[in-house]
Amino acid sequence: MQNIQNILQKLFRHQAEIDFDLDASSTILLAHYAYFPIKELLDFKPTFKIGYQEALKDLETRVGVDPATLVLLKGIAGIKLDDPNTEHHLLEAQRFHASALGYSYLALYYFLNENFEQALHVYTEAIDHFPKEPYFYACRCVINRALEDDEGAFYDYQIAKRLDFNYHSLLEWQEHLPFLTELKREHTEIQELETSLQHDTDNLEIMVKLALEYVHIYDYQAALRLYHKGLEIVGDNPELYVYRAAIYTKLTIYIAAIHDCNQAIEIDRNCVPAYVLRAKLQECLKDDQKAISDYQQAELINPAQSTIYEERASLFERMGKFEDAIRDYSTLINLLKDDFYPYTLRADLFERLERWEDALGDYNEAILLNPYYSDLYQYRAAVKENLGDRAGAEEDLKKFEELEEEYE
Repeated sequence: MQNIQNILQKLFRHQAEIDFDLDASSTILLAHYAYFPIKELLDFKPTFKIGYQEALKDLETRVGVDPATLVLLKGIAGIKLDDPNTEHHLLEAQRFHASALGYSYLALYYFLNENFEQALHVYTEAIDHFPKEPYFYACRCVINRALEDDEGAFYDYQIAKRLDFNYHSLLEWQEHLPFLTELKREHTEIQELETSLQHDTDNLEIMVKLALEYVHIYDYQAALRLYHKGLEIVGDNPELYVYRAAIYTKLTIYIAAIHDCNQAIEIDRNCVPAYVLRAKLQECLKDDQKAISDYQQAELINPAQSTIYEERASLFERMGKFEDAIRDYSTLINLLKDDFYPYTLRADLFERLERWEDALGDYNEAILLNPYYSDLYQYRAAVKENLGDRAGAEEDLKKFEELEEEYE
């Protein structure tokens, strides 16, 4: 409906790219329309005061508009307008239809008003309804941190990153925000690069180096500003788009990240890093088929790119396509003949499939390549135990302990 789309454009700007259907995938809706309870990620300045109320009033007169959608939009607009009826609208929206977006905005309203206990309650209720959405665990982690509940925050952090590892980056970033000035002061290379950039303001090479250093100290905002500036100078650089997309990914701003990957591919149809990153983003949005398609395209362009096979094998594992995963791990082993790590990936999968002899063979190869990595002996000991080789298992555990003592 055009009226809804007009309102969405005003409320969400570039994010309003899909139907505002409260019955659609909660993951997709949250990625497009939800905000995090982290003030550095919010943009709720009421820059469109004229138009919200008129558009909403016009929408009320239309036949067939879902009442839950209408009242939720009123609540979202109310957040931007400081409308005293905002809470009422958001609660009413949930009474009409308890949706993932409704929970996200009701909790966000309480967060913005520093009512953290109430925000915590809403996120907990959302988790009860959407137990597989990492977004809500990550949000509750932030609120628990604000309430100084370290145990609760750690619990939510663990679940969020298990469901989607990018939330590890987001929550690490949020935790480091108060210390950015101190971290920057301790990082002399950043100071040197900043000085160089002051004398050569359009030097793209310095910008990229400085942005990467900012990432190391969790100053993602500063890195994004440099990539924005770099793209203003040279708008047709696919590498910069991929770099910026990687930062958006760390902040779980998936729609912006996909947009940048699309831009990179439009400029360079053979940009393998853009296909791989976009595939990983599609995984986060639970669109496995699109992810597989992007991995396949990357493989066609550069079949020697090892990252493709590692990432795709991991996806195949999650999908339960174990033979496909084994095939990709095998390709990875052939590409990285002197690297022990691909053997451990395949061995781990063999263990879960209880293919003990295959797992043993891979750990044997990994140990030949890296005999000083203590954990390998512990892993192999478990496999030998399952094969009934107790003496061999004890020997490996003894070697594990010896190596651990050497590195203490």
